[in-house]
Amino acid sequence: MSDVIDSAEKILARPAKCQAILEGAVKAFEQQGYDGASMDLVSKLAGVSKRTVYNYFESKEALLWAVLEDLMSGYKRLKQIEYVPEHSLESQIEHFIDAELYFVTDPSRVALARILISIFARNSDLRDKARKGCELENGDFVAWLKAASQDGRLVIEDFDIAAKVFYGLIEGLFNFPALFRPLKSKEDLRPLIDEAICVYLARYAKSG
Repeated sequence: MSDVIDSAEKILARPAKCQAILEGAVKAFEQQGYDGASMDLVSKLAGVSKRTVYNYFESKEALLWAVLEDLMSGYKRLKQIEYVPEHSLESQIEHFIDAELYFVTDPSRVALARILISIFARNSDLRDKARKGCELENGDFVAWLKAASQDGRLVIEDFDIAAKVFYGLIEGLFNFPALFRPLKSKEDLRPLIDEAICVYLARYAKSG
């Protein structure tokens, strides 16, 4: 698993049978868990032969990483946000929040996140591999913070800490609760989004 998160171009180029296999894998993991799911079940749910499954994926573990790759690719694209001096800090921070909401405002992605969390909670080896291969760096947000600070709009001493504070705030308010409550739209979450932005900027925006 040298690269758990692959390029969006590769994912979009997948053949229909390959995508059907991934969807079959998700259903199999949901029905039987990772340990109980078999390649026979995946092929049945995907509507393809077992040989076809192995033509695309050499093992069940390879299937798991491909499923994770699909989930993470859209998120990575959304996080690629550059600082724009002409735009308000509020609107730009909201773009980063939108990237986090990618996981929790779509029922299929919420369901998949729940499945993956369940798998990694039960299997420490897979969890450790996922952590190493799917390290979620805060580089895009750190770069944005540095640009906004150089522009004189933010006052930050430690950019890594400031990024961790942001993601801790957002994950605590949106991502983690979404695993246990009914799905909410961005419109439903609007008051909380606005409050989170205000709280963050109250700490780091340059006063006056």
